[in-house]
Amino acid sequence: MRLSPRLKAILAFVEGQVLADIGTDHGYVPIIACLEKNISKAYACDVSPGPLKMADNNIKQYGLENRIFTRCGFGLRAIANEDDLEDLCVVIAGMGGMNIIEILSDPANDLNIKRLIVQPQRDIPAVELALGNMGYNIIDEITAQDRNRLYTVIVAERGEL
Repeated sequence: MRLSPRLKAILAFVEGQVLADIGTDHGYVPIIACLEKNISKAYACDVSPGPLKMADNNIKQYGLENRIFTRCGFGLRAIANEDDLEDLCVVIAGMGGMNIIEILSDPANDLNIKRLIVQPQRDIPAVELALGNMGYNIIDEITAQDRNRLYTVIVAERGEL
């Protein structure tokens, strides 16, 4: 599987035992995380059934059906009822910053996220401010160039630095 520089930049920061990829689209992030990182279980989540079908096909192609599970739903609500979310890393990428803020501000989001990796397409300062207001510390921020466009990847964790 050939990954774009944007997805490689996101994957460089993935860590933990459980990964949730919100807005998974094709499922590449959880697939590579399970193949190359120490991820024991992953959730590929999307609000639309179409991308989940594509993700399911890709997951099966790599024989990862017993480690990656697709969930249809809005944001983190898609995994809110799962009982194995300790050491959770969440990726929310490829969508507008205001949509990312909406997902993270959702009252249903009471998950204990250890690491959060976001890649907003726009409204980056608003996302940075919202993360701080939600109790996240930005621990890293990089820019990846992909096809003549720059993408910002923000890595945040809860708590004191």
